[in-house]
Amino acid sequence: MNTSFHFKLTQSAMLASAILFLTAPAAQADRLADNLAAMEAQSPINITTNNTTFDKNLSPLLFTLNSDTQLKVINNGSPGVDKTAARANLVDPGAGSVTVGGDTYRLSQFHFHTPAEHLENGYKFPMEMHLVFADAQNNLLVVGRWIEEGSFNKALAPIFSNLPHSVTDTLTVDHFNLNALIPDNLNSFRYDGSLTTPPFSEGVKWVDLAQPMEMSKEQISAFSSLFPNGDAREVQALNGRPIFTDVPGFATVVPEPETYAMLLAGLCLIGFVARRRLVNPGFVGSIA
Repeated sequence: MNTSFHFKLTQSAMLASAILFLTAPAAQADRLADNLAAMEAQSPINITTNNTTFDKNLSPLLFTLNSDTQLKVINNGSPGVDKTAARANLVDPGAGSVTVGGDTYRLSQFHFHTPAEHLENGYKFPMEMHLVFADAQNNLLVVGRWIEEGSFNKALAPIFSNLPHSVTDTLTVDHFNLNALIPDNLNSFRYDGSLTTPPFSEGVKWVDLAQPMEMSKEQISAFSSLFPNGDAREVQALNGRPIFTDVPGFATVVPEPETYAMLLAGLCLIGFVARRRLVNPGFVGSIA
């Protein structure tokens, strides 16, 4: 099965859509609505057991991340048509990358949404993190990770203990470990989608990591209090797009290969025992 993403967004298309959105403020709402009416691959989505296909051969995610880099954290403001949450821009553009399917994408920034934008079987996590990567042609890949309430997140404390409270504030974090953003278990959900903020450009490759990140109740509240109306886009229609996962036991659209293998092995064993008993009535099964 070819599970590579099927849509590519060229740099010129991305720039054109951005210029259109930014240079026509008087008519931007109408134009954006017209553009969205013709789009059928929007994000975020509800990832469910019934719309996801299991594939154990998904291309591995190979992260190369700096353990000591500098960030500039800003507050983009909310609510509003351009709400995009608190965002951490990388001062060193070479501080992080991910290689998947033979293509390498460099990390440009990461940001957070409250509540989570993507759903898992209809469940909405309190927060979601997006790591935005781009390749040399400015094709985008976004790695999403859900955030759940749990233990205090020490790695994110430099950001969440001093979140910028207004669009004029900038927080500088001198020593940040990007590896703390990625879990040990890289099982994921993958699909073709769009930006979740205007201009909602399509052709974005999405990788949603299955293992959530924990943050304390206080850390989550510190962020959500900045955006009392939330800064998350509503779930969009899937419109027949495939979602692939390598999470064992999650998908029900297509039974997992392991399930077939176990079923076949069981049937073969039953057949073998039955035949031995027919040939040798004294055979009672010497398999421990």
